[in-house]
Amino acid sequence: MLRILNFMLLLTAVRGQLSDMGDCACMCGLQNGGTLSNGQSSLFDQIRGPKGDIGRPGKPGPVGSPGRTGLRGPQGPPGQSGGPSGGGPSAASCFELRSNGVTQSKIYKIKPTSLSAEIEVFCDMDTAGGGWTLVASIHENNINGKCTIGDNWSSDQGLTDTSYVGGENWQNFNAFGSVESATSGDYKSTAYYNLQASDVMIWHVPNDIELGQWSEEAFLKYYSDNGFLTQYGGSLQTLYSKYFPLKENRPSGTASEGVVSILSALNQSAEEIRATIPQFYSYTYDHSGVQNNIGDGGGDMFDTGNKVYYKLGDGEYTQIVYRQTYRDLENGVEVSSSTEHPFIMLMWVGNHAQSVPTIDIKVESGTGADGSGQHATYSGEITYLGFNAAYKSYNVYDANDPSICEVFFYVTSPTTWNSVRPSTFETTTWSTGTDSLVNIVRAGGSPSRILMGYTLLSREDDFQVTESMVRGALTRMLQTISSFHQLEDFNCSRTAESLLVPVTYAQGTDDDVVSHAPPALRDSIQPGYIQFRALDPKGIPYAICPGVRTESCKPSAVCVGGINTMHDQPSYCGDFTGWAGQPTDNPTDTDPVGAAHSRQDIASSILIFTRNVVSGRVQNGKTGKR
Repeated sequence: MLRILNFMLLLTAVRGQLSDMGDCACMCGLQNGGTLSNGQSSLFDQIRGPKGDIGRPGKPGPVGSPGRTGLRGPQGPPGQSGGPSGGGPSAASCFELRSNGVTQSKIYKIKPTSLSAEIEVFCDMDTAGGGWTLVASIHENNINGKCTIGDNWSSDQGLTDTSYVGGENWQNFNAFGSVESATSGDYKSTAYYNLQASDVMIWHVPNDIELGQWSEEAFLKYYSDNGFLTQYGGSLQTLYSKYFPLKENRPSGTASEGVVSILSALNQSAEEIRATIPQFYSYTYDHSGVQNNIGDGGGDMFDTGNKVYYKLGDGEYTQIVYRQTYRDLENGVEVSSSTEHPFIMLMWVGNHAQSVPTIDIKVESGTGADGSGQHATYSGEITYLGFNAAYKSYNVYDANDPSICEVFFYVTSPTTWNSVRPSTFETTTWSTGTDSLVNIVRAGGSPSRILMGYTLLSREDDFQVTESMVRGALTRMLQTISSFHQLEDFNCSRTAESLLVPVTYAQGTDDDVVSHAPPALRDSIQPGYIQFRALDPKGIPYAICPGVRTESCKPSAVCVGGINTMHDQPSYCGDFTGWAGQPTDNPTDTDPVGAAHSRQDIASSILIFTRNVVSGRVQNGKTGKR
């Protein structure tokens, strides 16, 4: 109350003083917020309380007019020529920069030709004298996504349309990706096609590594030093577009391969094979239409017979058509037959991954014996010059018809073929009479690199085919078979249609390359090479086999970058093609298994460099020393 009373008294005094000054503040000369014209403070200032906190700043006012331009400063030193932001003229290549004394590995600007634009590239200035330009990288972002988004080198469409080829980016003028992200996605620089080069270098680098760590983190580095690329237009684009196009190239004609070659050789020895069987009966291949059995054979040998089937593991039985060749590239199996005398069916079982536990051959026959006559069974083994043949046979005779002797066998050679012999060779179904024959023989224990077969022997006038005759015929066949020392070369090798370039290692060895390869493929590869355009037996091309040359039936397991195979072999489609192996393969992070690479290999990028230093010579379709 006292404080209020004091305030009221002060206010009354102020009113009195204002009344003496005049009717209004204006008449008394009040100026500038409460300062009297005589310089004395107003009473309002005398009663003002303490200053409060500073408030928030107001909105900025409009931008004023620019001032005058200042004087130009002194000129600075010239920038480094070819640097990422230097002011000097760009060099034509990383090799030119290295020749001019630039030694740091990093991104530089180059101008490959007078007509090309200036581009940024990564230069490796250390390996083998330096001067290498990164022109491309292959990166698999999803090994299970076959020819889907990100598979720029094969196809990113996932189409089963055979008119869509895919893989053109190896041979066209497209560019994609960025140099900084070359281990995080597919990358193709314009330097891939407009930078002249003589040699190629490849690095294997884990995915998503920063550019500055590529060299340190690379677990394999190797390069050519023979100047091969000068013979193919000086760029990878020209090599693929003009010399080794990535187009399907199916084998022409009926060229002998694999078991077909052996059958051809056995046919040439047919007279000698027949000579082991006295009174050999040359039956007639008299079934009309598709030739997949014998109708009568002449002399009432069959009512209908010699229907031959094969089966892999738990799969279905496949009845063969005579003289037709069947191939299972996944398991390295090839089947064919001949219609000489005797009839012979052969089946090469590569089974490198040993993922097929059992192999069956089945023969069904309705005989002309119709229950009469006799039958006999034989089994045993034969050895010849390091080759071993095991056999089981079933003979129907003494029925007033030509005799029937079905002979099932397999051939192994641990030294020549590196065979894994079957652990079992058994008859799962076996006949007990002379009519309606159904005989099935099974090789078990996941055999590998063996030859299985079946042959039909016969004698006139219902004579018995004795076991000594069976052994004599098989021995003569084994003599011919044993001359095929590298059987798989006949199966799948098409290296004459590839470009094979030997390499020198900057990081790693031959043994390191082999250790990264799938175990099932190691017998069919040779380290220390880059193979350009590998073809499988069906003629499907793969752009690069990094670090190896291959004669495998399945180059997709060790090569990268193919065409669109969704219509035919979808499991091989993608930038890393068949690196995931078969569904039953279960690789670890560090260890490849079966036909599959390790998970770390699949999660790494392949970096491709080029440089223009001419030396040495190239090998086209030939082997050579590194």
